[in-house]
Amino acid sequence: MDRVIPVLVIVAIVLGWNGLIYKQSAGRMWNPLWIAFTLTGLAVLNVVAGAIGYTLDRHDRFVAHSAWAGHVIWSQIEVGILAGLGALYFWRKGLQGIRPV
Repeated sequence: MDRVIPVLVIVAIVLGWNGLIYKQSAGRMWNPLWIAFTLTGLAVLNVVAGAIGYTLDRHDRFVAHSAWAGHVIWSQIEVGILAGLGALYFWRKGLQGIRPV
């Protein structure tokens, strides 16, 4: 039971935050173009960081000089490519939904 309460609190915070963002964006956060922008940024970040050997691990950034791997990080490049493919899908879906005036 001691482990369930923190998990429920975290779930409530995440749901509350998403509800707030959804309300503030007037429902646009689930628009395909918003998702495309997010996935494009994620793809660029992962591909560039993986190509230059910078680890995007939460812990390694704060430890002296351990964020730089010294080699290409293929797993980050793979995540970037997958995010890029998802971005292409949502770009296409979002741009098809725009009607010319």
